[in-house]
Amino acid sequence: PIAGFVAYVPRGSIAKGEALVKTGGGKTTPCTMCHGTTLKGLGDWPGLAGRHPNYIVRQLWNMQNGDRAGPSIELMKPVVEKLTNDDMLAIAAYAASLAP
Repeated sequence: PIAGFVAYVPRGSIAKGEALVKTGGGKTTPCTMCHGTTLKGLGDWPGLAGRHPNYIVRQLWNMQNGDRAGPSIELMKPVVEKLTNDDMLAIAAYAASLAP
């Protein structure tokens, strides 16, 4: 069984996150290119759909600030480089709203 959760985000966050995930919004590479169109993962890239938004924001923030290491992190650095905290929250809100 899957345990659900409730996450409170600013109004419009899910729509903003969907735009960033699908198009990059001029700030980043679309998440769907590596994580799949449903964000359920693609190859070695992990699924984001249905993950808790706190987890997603923390990972994005850690990647942006150099607090994570590893081969995939080098690929993610330019992806997260221009994201604001609000962008990360919006991406996390959208991804968390999807079924895993």
